[in-house]
Amino acid sequence: MARKSRFAATFLLFAWALLGSQGLFADYKQAKALYTKKNYPKAAEAFFEVYTKSANKGEKRKAEWGLAQSLEKMNLAYSASKYYSVIVRRGRVADNPFFRSALEELGKINSRISLGQSHIVQLFKTEIRLSDVPGPARGFYFYYKGVEAFGEKALETADKHFEMVPSGSPYQLGALFHQGVIANLQGRHSRAIALFEKVLAGTRDRPEYKELQEMSLMNIARVNYEIKRFAEAISYYGQIPRDSENWLDAIWESSWAFFFIEKFNNTLGNIHTIHSPFFENRFYPEAYILQAITFLRMCRFDQVKESMKRFKDRYQPVFGDVRGMMNRYKGDPKGFFKFIYDYRTGSLTSYRKAEEIVKKLSQVDAFKEAMDTIRFTDRELNLLKSKGASWKGGALLEDITGFLESKKSTAILDAGQRVYKEGGTYYTQLLDLSNQTKLIVAEMQLGKLANLRALISISDADKKAQFIGGLQSMNINQTLEFWPFEGEYWEDELGFYVYNMPSKCVSQKETEK
Repeated sequence: MARKSRFAATFLLFAWALLGSQGLFADYKQAKALYTKKNYPKAAEAFFEVYTKSANKGEKRKAEWGLAQSLEKMNLAYSASKYYSVIVRRGRVADNPFFRSALEELGKINSRISLGQSHIVQLFKTEIRLSDVPGPARGFYFYYKGVEAFGEKALETADKHFEMVPSGSPYQLGALFHQGVIANLQGRHSRAIALFEKVLAGTRDRPEYKELQEMSLMNIARVNYEIKRFAEAISYYGQIPRDSENWLDAIWESSWAFFFIEKFNNTLGNIHTIHSPFFENRFYPEAYILQAITFLRMCRFDQVKESMKRFKDRYQPVFGDVRGMMNRYKGDPKGFFKFIYDYRTGSLTSYRKAEEIVKKLSQVDAFKEAMDTIRFTDRELNLLKSKGASWKGGALLEDITGFLESKKSTAILDAGQRVYKEGGTYYTQLLDLSNQTKLIVAEMQLGKLANLRALISISDADKKAQFIGGLQSMNINQTLEFWPFEGEYWEDELGFYVYNMPSKCVSQKETEK
């Protein structure tokens, strides 16, 4: 009997020692003490032990929160977001005391580094009551609920969500911008302009909002163009700085505004900039169509044919490579993403004639967002090699690494699908433009110029606009000095070219004579 007691005691001591060596910190109080001492790597490991092994639900919930907090203190915000997200997806229930705090933390993380659209959409699939959303997290929550509704084209629902983003929230300017887009889609043009102006006021002298400021300028210009205030549109396009990625788009879009106020030499001047060698790899195929229509309005039929020929020479090879590219990557979104990624890293080896479209695709939001996710996850994976090196067991490292790799893979898949769809729109655009060139040439050859010219109506009011040089407001009576173009482009003249080409059309009065 004594031998059995000694054996039992020895067994218990052995088991206790084994537990101590394998799960030394599988105790919430010890994990909390490590956190208080700012030993965050050991605290994270200890919290994870409790989180995965404790039978006490209350301790598990506290350890889950402590784990997320420890990882964030280690500058592993993406890793921390995994556990914050688990808490939020559980919903506001009695045994989930950290729900509101976790939602706040995710909002803070996302305002610094984007969690990614797919991550956030999944996060908010859980039904959350308004009263359960804490004040500091309301901007984050309602902004992304608005984005989700906007993507589903539920504009009124989206607008209501954006309206609930609080003043002073880091998400407010983005919400106002979306509301401006919604107002314009609903035909409320004055409200749209007012909202974009609010965004401009809020982004002034704030370099971190440069892109949002420029897109607000572009959208004010577009709304004015849509309601046929062409002079105002040109004025706003002219505020896009020359060093901006949006500058060439502003030059291109203002070309149409000049066209509709019958400043054809300004239209041709802008297209001259777009067709310069500086921008030979930019995708503006419609510029040839506008150029041809402009020459058609000036009855310069030889130039019409030349524009159509230049379109065919430049874009027929592009069309073939785009078609081959889209066929090659159909059903392979990850492969398509890698193809675009290879272009960004300078290793494009196939479909080179489609380069200008590939460049466009590398600039869409879906691709840039995925690149951010890849950058942030790779950064944390590298940090884990050093900061997680002291973790005795591999379970926590494996759990976080798996999450980061999955997050990256999901971002690539999602972006590949969205970017491939965008590539399809460019393919369709080229096909449509090719058909338009045939129509223009056919109508011209058949002498049915009236049919084409009737498609474009310009009111007398529009003809009075005082614009002539570049994108700047000028007096029509101002003396301008024109220099003949001799084939050499100067970078500082880009955007300021104006043709000096008279119309060859015979006026109605001359016909009557």
